[in-house]
Amino acid sequence: MNSILNNKNFKSLSLVYGLIILILAVVAYLKLETGEYVLRMICIPTLMVLYFITSKSKNKLYLFSLLMATISNVLFIPKDLVFLKYGLIAFLVYRIITLYLVMKNSPKLTFFSVIIGSIFFLFPLLYFIILIEDSLGDSFFSGLINIILVSILGGMSLTNYLLESNFKHISLLTSTLLYTFLVLLFVIQNYFLYIRIFEPLRVIVLMAAHYFFCMYLLLTENEREEFNS
Repeated sequence: MNSILNNKNFKSLSLVYGLIILILAVVAYLKLETGEYVLRMICIPTLMVLYFITSKSKNKLYLFSLLMATISNVLFIPKDLVFLKYGLIAFLVYRIITLYLVMKNSPKLTFFSVIIGSIFFLFPLLYFIILIEDSLGDSFFSGLINIILVSILGGMSLTNYLLESNFKHISLLTSTLLYTFLVLLFVIQNYFLYIRIFEPLRVIVLMAAHYFFCMYLLLTENEREEFNS
Protein backbone atom coordinates (compact mmCIF):
# COMPACT_ATOMS: atom_id res chain seq x y z
CA MET A 1 0.00 0.00 0.00
CA ASN A 2 2.80 2.40 0.91
CA SER A 3 4.38 2.06 -2.54
CA ILE A 4 1.19 3.47 -4.07
CA LEU A 5 0.47 6.17 -1.51
CA ASN A 6 4.08 7.35 -1.65
CA ASN A 7 4.10 7.43 -5.45
CA LYS A 8 4.63 11.05 -6.51
CA ASN A 9 2.55 10.70 -9.66
CA PHE A 10 -0.30 9.16 -7.67
CA LYS A 11 -0.28 11.96 -5.10
CA SER A 12 -0.02 14.72 -7.71
CA LEU A 13 -2.79 13.35 -9.93
CA SER A 14 -4.97 12.64 -6.90
CA LEU A 15 -4.66 16.30 -5.99
CA VAL A 16 -5.52 17.37 -9.54
CA TYR A 17 -8.50 15.01 -9.57
CA GLY A 18 -9.70 16.41 -6.25
CA LEU A 19 -9.40 20.00 -7.48
CA ILE A 20 -11.37 19.19 -10.64
CA ILE A 21 -14.11 17.63 -8.51
CA LEU A 22 -14.34 20.71 -6.30
CA ILE A 23 -14.50 23.06 -9.30
CA LEU A 24 -17.09 20.80 -10.95
CA ALA A 25 -19.16 20.83 -7.76
CA VAL A 26 -19.18 24.65 -7.74
CA VAL A 27 -20.05 24.77 -11.46
CA ALA A 28 -22.90 22.27 -10.91
CA TYR A 29 -24.25 24.35 -8.04
CA LEU A 30 -24.16 27.53 -10.15
CA LYS A 31 -25.76 25.66 -13.09
CA LEU A 32 -23.06 26.66 -15.57
CA GLU A 33 -23.97 23.98 -18.11
CA THR A 34 -21.12 24.53 -20.60
CA GLY A 35 -18.52 24.41 -17.84
CA GLU A 36 -20.16 21.31 -16.38
CA TYR A 37 -19.97 19.50 -19.73
CA VAL A 38 -16.28 20.35 -20.11
CA LEU A 39 -15.34 19.36 -16.57
CA ARG A 40 -17.32 16.12 -16.70
CA MET A 41 -15.49 15.21 -19.90
CA ILE A 42 -12.07 15.65 -18.25
CA CYS A 43 -12.77 14.48 -14.69
CA ILE A 44 -12.85 10.70 -15.13
CA PRO A 45 -10.20 10.79 -17.91
CA THR A 46 -7.96 12.36 -15.24
CA LEU A 47 -8.61 9.26 -13.14
CA MET A 48 -7.75 7.15 -16.19
CA VAL A 49 -4.39 8.93 -16.44
CA LEU A 50 -3.84 8.44 -12.69
CA TYR A 51 -4.48 4.72 -13.01
CA PHE A 52 -2.43 4.32 -16.20
CA ILE A 53 0.63 6.07 -14.75
CA THR A 54 0.44 4.43 -11.31
CA SER A 55 -0.50 0.89 -12.32
CA LYS A 56 2.07 -1.61 -13.53
CA SER A 57 -0.62 -3.95 -14.88
CA LYS A 58 -2.61 -1.33 -16.81
CA ASN A 59 -5.83 -3.30 -17.10
CA LYS A 60 -7.31 -2.30 -20.47
CA LEU A 61 -10.74 -3.58 -19.52
CA TYR A 62 -10.84 -1.21 -16.54
CA LEU A 63 -9.71 1.69 -18.71
CA PHE A 64 -12.54 0.90 -21.14
CA SER A 65 -14.99 0.86 -18.22
CA LEU A 66 -13.84 4.35 -17.24
CA LEU A 67 -14.48 5.49 -20.81
CA MET A 68 -18.06 4.20 -20.44
CA ALA A 69 -18.33 5.99 -17.11
CA THR A 70 -17.21 9.23 -18.79
CA ILE A 71 -19.92 8.87 -21.45
CA SER A 72 -22.60 8.21 -18.83
CA ASN A 73 -21.32 11.12 -16.77
CA VAL A 74 -21.92 13.52 -19.65
CA LEU A 75 -25.27 12.02 -20.69
CA PHE A 76 -26.66 12.46 -17.18
CA ILE A 77 -26.45 16.26 -17.42
CA PRO A 78 -29.49 16.93 -19.68
CA LYS A 79 -32.87 16.49 -18.01
CA ASP A 80 -34.10 14.26 -20.81
CA LEU A 81 -35.27 10.63 -20.60
CA VAL A 82 -33.53 9.71 -23.87
CA PHE A 83 -30.14 10.86 -22.59
CA LEU A 84 -30.87 9.23 -19.24
CA LYS A 85 -31.58 5.92 -21.00
CA TYR A 86 -28.28 5.87 -22.87
CA GLY A 87 -26.41 7.19 -19.85
CA LEU A 88 -27.74 4.27 -17.79
CA ILE A 89 -26.72 1.80 -20.52
CA ALA A 90 -23.17 3.21 -20.59
CA PHE A 91 -23.00 3.06 -16.80
CA LEU A 92 -24.35 -0.51 -16.95
CA VAL A 93 -21.35 -1.48 -19.07
CA TYR A 94 -19.06 0.16 -16.50
CA ARG A 95 -20.79 -1.69 -13.69
CA ILE A 96 -20.58 -5.11 -15.36
CA ILE A 97 -16.85 -4.69 -15.99
CA THR A 98 -16.09 -3.54 -12.44
CA LEU A 99 -18.18 -6.39 -11.06
CA TYR A 100 -16.15 -8.84 -13.15
CA LEU A 101 -12.88 -7.32 -11.89
CA VAL A 102 -13.95 -7.70 -8.26
CA MET A 103 -15.03 -11.31 -8.85
CA LYS A 104 -11.73 -12.07 -10.55
CA ASN A 105 -9.78 -10.67 -7.59
CA SER A 106 -11.90 -12.29 -4.84
CA PRO A 107 -11.08 -16.03 -4.74
CA LYS A 108 -12.40 -16.41 -1.18
CA LEU A 109 -15.95 -15.40 -2.04
CA THR A 110 -18.75 -17.97 -2.04
CA PHE A 111 -22.10 -17.76 -3.79
CA PHE A 112 -24.02 -18.00 -0.52
CA SER A 113 -22.04 -15.25 1.25
CA VAL A 114 -22.47 -12.87 -1.69
CA ILE A 115 -26.25 -13.48 -1.85
CA ILE A 116 -26.63 -12.84 1.88
CA GLY A 117 -24.54 -9.68 1.70
CA SER A 118 -26.42 -8.44 -1.37
CA ILE A 119 -29.76 -8.53 0.47
CA PHE A 120 -28.71 -5.60 2.67
CA PHE A 121 -28.26 -3.46 -0.46
CA LEU A 122 -30.96 -4.90 -2.72
CA PHE A 123 -34.14 -4.26 -0.75
CA PRO A 124 -33.69 -0.54 -0.02
CA LEU A 125 -32.42 0.12 -3.57
CA LEU A 126 -35.33 -1.78 -5.11
CA TYR A 127 -37.72 0.23 -2.96
CA PHE A 128 -36.25 3.49 -4.26
CA ILE A 129 -36.35 2.53 -7.94
CA ILE A 130 -39.90 1.14 -7.74
CA LEU A 131 -41.00 4.49 -6.32
CA ILE A 132 -39.81 6.24 -9.47
CA GLU A 133 -40.77 3.55 -12.01
CA ASP A 134 -43.23 5.77 -13.91
CA SER A 135 -40.79 8.70 -14.04
CA LEU A 136 -37.97 6.59 -15.52
CA GLY A 137 -40.07 5.40 -18.45
CA ASP A 138 -38.04 3.26 -20.88
CA SER A 139 -34.98 3.69 -18.66
CA PHE A 140 -36.56 1.65 -15.84
CA PHE A 141 -35.21 -1.70 -17.03
CA SER A 142 -31.63 -0.39 -17.33
CA GLY A 143 -31.98 1.25 -13.93
CA LEU A 144 -33.27 -1.97 -12.41
CA ILE A 145 -30.34 -3.99 -13.75
CA ASN A 146 -27.93 -1.35 -12.41
CA ILE A 147 -29.57 -1.63 -8.98
CA ILE A 148 -29.21 -5.42 -8.98
CA LEU A 149 -25.56 -5.22 -10.02
CA VAL A 150 -24.78 -2.57 -7.39
CA SER A 151 -26.41 -4.85 -4.81
CA ILE A 152 -24.27 -7.79 -5.91
CA LEU A 153 -21.18 -5.58 -5.75
CA GLY A 154 -22.31 -4.55 -2.28
CA GLY A 155 -22.57 -8.19 -1.23
CA MET A 156 -19.10 -8.91 -2.56
CA SER A 157 -17.63 -5.79 -0.95
CA LEU A 158 -19.18 -6.53 2.43
CA THR A 159 -18.10 -10.18 2.36
CA ASN A 160 -14.53 -9.28 1.35
CA TYR A 161 -14.36 -6.73 4.16
CA LEU A 162 -15.63 -9.22 6.76
CA LEU A 163 -13.14 -11.84 5.58
CA GLU A 164 -10.19 -9.46 5.46
CA SER A 165 -10.62 -5.92 6.76
CA ASN A 166 -7.58 -4.32 5.13
CA PHE A 167 -7.35 -0.96 3.36
CA LYS A 168 -7.96 -2.56 -0.03
CA HIS A 169 -11.35 -3.92 0.98
CA ILE A 170 -12.19 -0.78 2.96
CA SER A 171 -11.68 1.16 -0.29
CA LEU A 172 -13.99 -1.20 -2.19
CA LEU A 173 -16.68 -1.08 0.47
CA THR A 174 -16.45 2.72 0.66
CA SER A 175 -16.88 2.94 -3.11
CA THR A 176 -19.95 0.69 -3.02
CA LEU A 177 -21.55 2.60 -0.15
CA LEU A 178 -21.03 5.85 -2.04
CA TYR A 179 -22.70 4.39 -5.15
CA THR A 180 -25.62 3.29 -2.95
CA PHE A 181 -25.91 6.74 -1.39
CA LEU A 182 -25.85 8.23 -4.90
CA VAL A 183 -29.03 6.34 -5.79
CA LEU A 184 -30.76 7.85 -2.76
CA LEU A 185 -29.64 11.37 -3.74
CA PHE A 186 -30.77 10.83 -7.33
CA VAL A 187 -34.24 9.69 -6.28
CA ILE A 188 -34.76 12.54 -3.80
CA GLN A 189 -33.39 15.22 -6.12
CA ASN A 190 -35.24 14.25 -9.27
CA TYR A 191 -38.54 12.82 -8.09
CA PHE A 192 -39.40 14.08 -4.60
CA LEU A 193 -37.74 17.21 -3.27
CA TYR A 194 -35.38 19.50 -5.17
CA ILE A 195 -32.56 20.64 -2.92
CA ARG A 196 -29.98 22.69 -4.76
CA ILE A 197 -27.04 21.63 -2.60
CA PHE A 198 -27.64 18.05 -3.76
CA GLU A 199 -26.29 18.97 -7.21
CA PRO A 200 -22.67 19.43 -6.09
CA LEU A 201 -23.07 16.69 -3.47
CA ARG A 202 -24.00 14.15 -6.14
CA VAL A 203 -20.91 15.15 -8.14
CA ILE A 204 -18.61 14.71 -5.15
CA VAL A 205 -20.15 11.37 -4.15
CA LEU A 206 -19.97 9.92 -7.68
CA MET A 207 -16.38 11.00 -8.33
CA ALA A 208 -15.27 9.84 -4.89
CA ALA A 209 -16.86 6.43 -5.58
CA HIS A 210 -14.87 6.16 -8.81
CA TYR A 211 -11.68 7.17 -6.99
CA PHE A 212 -12.04 4.61 -4.20
CA PHE A 213 -12.69 1.82 -6.70
CA CYS A 214 -9.56 2.85 -8.60
CA MET A 215 -7.69 2.77 -5.30
CA TYR A 216 -9.01 -0.74 -4.64
CA LEU A 217 -7.81 -1.96 -8.03
CA LEU A 218 -4.37 -0.38 -7.64
CA LEU A 219 -3.94 -1.93 -4.19
CA THR A 220 -5.06 -5.30 -5.53
CA GLU A 221 -2.57 -5.17 -8.39
CA ASN A 222 0.20 -4.02 -6.07
CA GLU A 223 -0.55 -6.85 -3.63
CA ARG A 224 -0.44 -9.41 -6.44
CA GLU A 225 2.88 -8.13 -7.71
CA GLU A 226 4.43 -8.20 -4.22
CA PHE A 227 3.19 -11.77 -3.77
CA ASN A 228 4.68 -12.90 -7.11
CA SER A 229 8.01 -11.16 -6.57
